[in-house]
Amino acid sequence: MFTIRPATRNDALHVAALVDLAGHGIEIEHRINSVDHDHSPLAAARQMIIADETLPYHLSKAHLMEIDGEVAACLIGGLVTSGAVIEAQFPDYYGPLLELESFVPGYWAVICVAVYPEFQGQGLARRLLDHAAAEARRLKAPGLSIVVEDTNTKALTLYRNWGFSDRETRAWLPYGGRSGPKNWLLLTRTF
Repeated sequence: MFTIRPATRNDALHVAALVDLAGHGIEIEHRINSVDHDHSPLAAARQMIIADETLPYHLSKAHLMEIDGEVAACLIGGLVTSGAVIEAQFPDYYGPLLELESFVPGYWAVICVAVYPEFQGQGLARRLLDHAAAEARRLKAPGLSIVVEDTNTKALTLYRNWGFSDRETRAWLPYGGRSGPKNWLLLTRTF
């Protein structure tokens, strides 16, 4: 039995971990390079998710999926309200990602779909996308948008099979010694 519910303050550590899982380490890399020495990167990410309401992945935008009372997955998203805004608090490698996330005003941007590894392969991401579509329709958005790395073939297959189409690309900038992707891809699905 699964349920999807809004995240609470007590869920902030799950949200931080799942955001990092979805971003393949981009969030923790940012925290490692910006955190003061009195906090761990994960603790700093948790605190930001709680405190900074301007973040695209703020706690208020998160929905958690539970299976038999255990957190299994996360969806984060909301309406795109303006054009590209690159926050000064983020390093350069975030720029193309943030630009694409804000590229389609009025759409409901799926910022994060993440499933803990032990729960993968059960169709949970598809159910989270269904939930995102319901939220978007409730807010009268014309569709959904999502940004993904060009090498994330498993996610791209899911999104394209679910009805998303390629819309725009931006260069993927390396971080933390990681390489591989060449581009961020913006996909949209219009209702």
